[in-house]
Amino acid sequence: MRAFLVLCFGIALFQPVAAADKMKIEIVSSESKLYMIDVTVPGSPQQADLHCQADALGNSLDCKSTEKPATQPRQAQRPQFAFSANAIFPDGSHAVLACVDLVDKDCGGIEPIAPEKTALPTCKKVVEVEICTQKNPGFYQAKRSKNDLVIYGPKGKLKYHIVGSW
Repeated sequence: MRAFLVLCFGIALFQPVAAADKMKIEIVSSESKLYMIDVTVPGSPQQADLHCQADALGNSLDCKSTEKPATQPRQAQRPQFAFSANAIFPDGSHAVLACVDLVDKDCGGIEPIAPEKTALPTCKKVVEVEICTQKNPGFYQAKRSKNDLVIYGPKGKLKYHIVGSW
């Protein structure tokens, strides 16, 4: 019996810890920021199209040419979203999470697990940035791989980076 217990303890002791096991985290607050960023819309070269009608023998008759003039590159604006959240991990550590939609695939805002039990987010405009803050969205399943975190929310997976502590 003693040998069996030693064997079980040894197996348990030397089991590798999987870094990507799911854990339950609490999101204490989340923030969404909307920026308008300047972008350059490329121009286009001049384009010409020739349209001809053919007779029964295939001869071209009544050809018309249309031209689309070249356009110059121009400045425009496009929205960019940045998301952050304050999370508490199972070991009690506090982490700041962040992602940016133009850079990070599957980046998005964290929605409350139970919206009917959660206050509406508060939004304000600071200079040209719209900032919305959600308090106590809830508990979520998550997987960690180094400093990346996948959060399983009501609308699927969201990928964030762990960028610090709070």
